[in-house]
Amino acid sequence: MIISNIANICQSCFTISIMVAKVQTIAPIGFDGRLIEVESDSNNGLPSLQIVGLGNKSIDEAKERVKSAIVNSLLEYPKKRLTINLAPAELPKNGTHYDLPIALSILCASGQIKQSELSNSIFAGELALDGNLRAVRGSLSIVDAG
Repeated sequence: MIISNIANICQSCFTISIMVAKVQTIAPIGFDGRLIEVESDSNNGLPSLQIVGLGNKSIDEAKERVKSAIVNSLLEYPKKRLTINLAPAELPKNGTHYDLPIALSILCASGQIKQSELSNSIFAGELALDGNLRAVRGSLSIVDAG
């Protein structure tokens, strides 16, 4: 009885906020494109960045480009355990145009950008280490599918 009362008190004192940031991009497939949702989750733990969702080597290398771009843009890179999901997971993803949506989802999950500012938009772009955007292949497919 005492334990259940303490649990009730704790639940009424603390509000648990779970935030998964979502940013949309397009996976160019030939002349077409498929909508991809870039989800970012931030948790306490050792600082790390995991990207899941069937990404290739360029997606894996995005970790370093995104981190450097955020820091060199004088923004705060979160000291948390970050998980990025590129959904749908069964669709192979390749290319550097995922850099910008990954960075935006991290900034949103860390509270530096509001989710409402990212809704109803599609983002694509390679990030330079200084935070500048670079051109990407498949831009016409991305724009046409969006």
